[in-house]
Amino acid sequence: MAKSEVSPTQRMLNVWAIILIIWSFYRATFQSTLPMWFDEFIAKPLVFLIPLYIFIAKFKKTHFCETLGFTKKHTFSDVLFGLGIGSFFVVMAVLVRVMKGGVLAIPSISTNALIWIVASITAAALEQILSTGFVLNGLFKESKSLIQSLLISAVLFSFLHIPALFSANKINGMVLMQTMILNIVLSLTTSTAFLMRKNTTVSIIIHALYLLSLPILL
Repeated sequence: MAKSEVSPTQRMLNVWAIILIIWSFYRATFQSTLPMWFDEFIAKPLVFLIPLYIFIAKFKKTHFCETLGFTKKHTFSDVLFGLGIGSFFVVMAVLVRVMKGGVLAIPSISTNALIWIVASITAAALEQILSTGFVLNGLFKESKSLIQSLLISAVLFSFLHIPALFSANKINGMVLMQTMILNIVLSLTTSTAFLMRKNTTVSIIIHALYLLSLPILL
């Protein structure tokens, strides 16, 4: 009896699962012993991008960037669109801070601050490449189901952050649930923006501005 053919979606989800397992193992084993810059600039790019490159080269045999949803068409308008949507998170963070009675001050630019800013942008790029450019893009192309693709990619995006959440200090069940809900909302926002513009760059900009808005709330 012939073996059933593995669907493109199953192959894609297998790659996603491999990345999650490797990243979870790395987080559990090395996060407390290695500096943050190594996590974000070396370990994460290797863990996220190498499996994608191997998969695309072996099964897709297409251009790496185009397969992951990057396009040069309408670049300027796409960037403006991403900045417009992403600025919503910044404005909301400022409003929440002001309503809580917090004082907004211009932060000092230090080496650590610059490293954190670049690391946030890098994290946004890698997570959106995997979750939106690879998973959502692949799901929607095969199923043509908007709702199904959005929901599955949002859940997987949330799962992708579980290793980091469990390795964080002072996290309880309520904080974990709130963070996962925020991640789902973020994923639905970036995924919808991607489907509207067909460019992963838009999703990266929105995600990066979301991450950069978080310190305003602290």
